[in-house]
Amino acid sequence: MKVVVDALNWIAQLGPMVMMPLIILVLGLIFRIKLNILIKSALTIGVGFAGVNIVINWFVSQVGSSVSAMVKHWGIQTSILDVGWPARAAATWAFPLAAVMVFIVLGINVLLLVIKKTNTVMVDFWSYNHYIFVAALVYYATGKNVVLALVAGAIDAIISFKLADWTTPLVEDYFELEGVNFPTANSVGWAPIAWLLNKLWDLIPGINKIDARPEKIQNRFGFVGEPLFMGFIIGSLIGILAQESVGKILIVGMSTAATMVLTPRMMQILMEGLLPFANAVKALLNEKFPNNNFTMGVDAALTVANSSAIATGIIMVPITLVLAAVLPGNKLLPISDIAYQAMWLSAWPVAFSKGNIFRGILSTTIITACVLLIATNIAGIHTQLALSGGFQLPAGMSAVSTEDAGTHVIGFIIMKIMEFISNIF
Repeated sequence: MKVVVDALNWIAQLGPMVMMPLIILVLGLIFRIKLNILIKSALTIGVGFAGVNIVINWFVSQVGSSVSAMVKHWGIQTSILDVGWPARAAATWAFPLAAVMVFIVLGINVLLLVIKKTNTVMVDFWSYNHYIFVAALVYYATGKNVVLALVAGAIDAIISFKLADWTTPLVEDYFELEGVNFPTANSVGWAPIAWLLNKLWDLIPGINKIDARPEKIQNRFGFVGEPLFMGFIIGSLIGILAQESVGKILIVGMSTAATMVLTPRMMQILMEGLLPFANAVKALLNEKFPNNNFTMGVDAALTVANSSAIATGIIMVPITLVLAAVLPGNKLLPISDIAYQAMWLSAWPVAFSKGNIFRGILSTTIITACVLLIATNIAGIHTQLALSGGFQLPAGMSAVSTEDAGTHVIGFIIMKIMEFISNIF
């Protein structure tokens, strides 16, 4: 098992630019995909991930200091440090039962496919870390109960696969990703909530009449409604709220505009590599197993290519900071991943509202509030996991958590149920 864990850790440390092409190559060889399609797909996917990471990381480097300045100027103070999703993922892969969970999830996926209880083929092995994380939460919450931990991770995977099946038509229709869905537990778990909230907005007079889709805004206001201009305005407002100099405000504005324009184009490159591979695997599986309609399960990060998701996510950056300051019960300061998480959390709200940014902001605000409270609630367990994975607590800090950890809503519910069961027996 240690060899498997070490291998997974080594691959994960290479980053998605190298990790995903390696995974694609291995899977392609297993499924006997033609080498010319396989190699081109793997390299193109790597280039696409590199492009997305370059743009997003550059955006964070340009805007991050202004976000920190907003925290300082507006007096936001919290007691739990957000150490970022990479630290959470690294600690997860170092969890003693990580390798066992990989094989359990893989076995569950194969079983569900064979008995035709899912169409999702989870090819994104990196995202198995989300199911492992849930197992780790339960492991520490129940006093290191191995059985309950493994059962919890398995249940989280099953629910995620079923939700991915349910949302596949939406992914294909709205995000225009044929044959692809998103079983990543930190994202798809919010889909039912986003659906319910969108139904709620339909019932509220006034709100149900507001149509803030980018194309509607552009048709009404022309150039002002384009992602380029919207990004500049949103970024400039962040700079103004941070009380930056005029020059810095312009830099943040242009950085945000560039992110809104370049991210979808980088994601297009990634999809140029992913879709031929996914279609080849799907065709082969459908040939071997007729009367099935297989769908490739991949990382929900692909949703950041959507202009409404990007716009909503960027607007959510200052809103998230305000929430962190005023939300009763929250103790997490969401700095490390605030830009990443805001974009990912906005995916389902804008998808169910067909790109309506106004509804997207309303729903994502409610979801983000839940995320902050969950992250705060599990900080003690998260700290145990981090320490066991070799994390060193900064001076003056007694607890760490991540906004990313708080996105595991299904896992959080499962953890509470398993904790209750553990206390009874």
